[in-house]
Amino acid sequence: MTTATTTNFIDWLRGQHARKDVVGDLARAVRSDPRGGKLSTPQDLSKRLNQDEASWEHHDALEQAEGEWLLGVNG
Repeated sequence: MTTATTTNFIDWLRGQHARKDVVGDLARAVRSDPRGGKLSTPQDLSKRLNQDEASWEHHDALEQAEGEWLLGVNG
């Protein structure tokens, strides 16, 4: 169960920008995207990655990041 104070996925992801892994790479890409303010869910980002024909690494990073975020939300 999530609450009103739970950070949305994209805000959480932006906060991961200092990481030295694929999730950090994705976070930095989202932070630098001028259209990133319109994103809030993993599904939003997945659609964006598909529209931009992003690399499979970004898709894998999204899957990893969503799993980590869900653990934090539901953990």
